[in-house]
Amino acid sequence: MVFYAPSTKEAAAKDPAALRIRGVVFDMDGTLTTPISGFLAQMRQELSVPSGVRILDYIEDSMDGEARAWAHQRLVEIEDAAMGTMELSPGLVELLQFLHDNEIRTAIITRNNRRALDHFVNNVVSRQPETHRALFSFDPLIDRSFAPTKPAPESMLHISERWGIEPAQLMMVGDHGDDLLCGVRAGSVSALLRYDDNRMFEPKAHVVVDRIDELTDKLARGFEADMGITGDDTLGVGH
Repeated sequence: MVFYAPSTKEAAAKDPAALRIRGVVFDMDGTLTTPISGFLAQMRQELSVPSGVRILDYIEDSMDGEARAWAHQRLVEIEDAAMGTMELSPGLVELLQFLHDNEIRTAIITRNNRRALDHFVNNVVSRQPETHRALFSFDPLIDRSFAPTKPAPESMLHISERWGIEPAQLMMVGDHGDDLLCGVRAGSVSALLRYDDNRMFEPKAHVVVDRIDELTDKLARGFEADMGITGDDTLGVGH
């Protein structure tokens, strides 16, 4: 087990060399926002994606020509419909306030399209009280046009290099096994936001919470992480 020291400014001032989380990277759907599992099920059904196969992988590996173009278009249409249901994850503002107060950087990695990501930033965030909007200063914002996408670690490693922060000092927060694998493979801490239908991914999580603001306490107090968790893909893709 590896101990991560508290990530508060006060703790960092007292022991600047201690291993601690200095940056947090978020998945979007089901993490920053409430789950869209119903829309994911619709995608799988309409595109006839076999169980255990990732939707994007199926489109790229099993389709070509007009079929692939149609599948990508239908995927975007379903994602557009899901945008209308976007709501912030309960407790998110409280967590972002802690991160902001302690100068912990934030970013987003999503397998969604850029339009959905922009909708979150420009519409969902803009509905928040003006005093909260500065908390949503995610940078960079990475969508599925960045290849390879999760569960590959390249997007996480890109953020590590851009920020000048070692991967071991970053945390990847998500609700899916691919989010966790992205973090684990990059050498970062993976945190699972647990729901009733994603408990099968717990073995790949260093940290498990049932509300996203529960991470505030772990970051403020410090936590232990089993960094021996491997990045092998043995859990399937769930929904």
